[in-house]
Amino acid sequence: MVYNKESLAKRLEKLREYAADIGEYGGVPFEVYVKDKKTKYSIERLLLLISENVLDFLDHILSSKHGVVSDSYEDIILNAYKKALLDDDLYGKLKGLGGFRNIIAHEYLELNDEEVHRNCQKVKNTLAQVISAFEKLI
Repeated sequence: MVYNKESLAKRLEKLREYAADIGEYGGVPFEVYVKDKKTKYSIERLLLLISENVLDFLDHILSSKHGVVSDSYEDIILNAYKKALLDDDLYGKLKGLGGFRNIIAHEYLELNDEEVHRNCQKVKNTLAQVISAFEKLI
């Protein structure tokens, strides 16, 4: 894959947009999340978009700049850490994102409402750090 700074910049801009959007949902109480299907589906879709954006961004850099091809979404996070694209703290926060993305995308068995709601809070609290790290990578 050829490194494409413009593509990464567009992904970063979308990530900023998603960060603003998740800010609106990040404070939704659990009781509202489980009762209001529109809110629930909106949050799940937004978490999927954020997960795919983060994974695609890192995968692009890994393949274009380091020649690394990852075997799975979770491997993207691990490989990004190994290539120092993520520091220890951010790696710890993003570890598990690939598996979570698959759960949301494929609705394996049944989504666990508590886990999705908890991850919404986690993503909301981590996105500024992700954006800052990604800005340094492009």
